[in-house]
Amino acid sequence: MADVPTKGASRALVSIVFRNQPGASEETRQRVLRVADEIGYRPDSAARLLARGR
Repeated sequence: MADVPTKGASRALVSIVFRNQPGASEETRQRVLRVADEIGYRPDSAARLLARGR
């Protein structure tokens, strides 16, 4: 996820988009998802569980 914000969105905004939460415009959402696809980013479910403490 750290590589996506360098392409024009903050880390917090990227997190909002990936968690599908409100707070990002549709245009921004599409841009973040496009950049993530271009760089081959895929969320790591194990890392998400570790971050949540589960």
